[in-house]
Amino acid sequence: MDKDFLNSAAKAVENQALENPRLGIPVDPDVAEFMGAFQEKAVSLDDLFDEEAGDNGR
Repeated sequence: MDKDFLNSAAKAVENQALENPRLGIPVDPDVAEFMGAFQEKAVSLDDLFDEEAGDNGR
């Protein structure tokens, strides 16, 4: 999907949510990702602590 489409779709979702905040709005996964709905899974604090514990022989 191109950026213009994603931007337009995100604005439409935002407008619907602002008009009726109690309404659950189904959103295409690509649009949701563009809007920041998914959590980044690159590195978590737990990953850092696990790696640190392994280096110290705990």
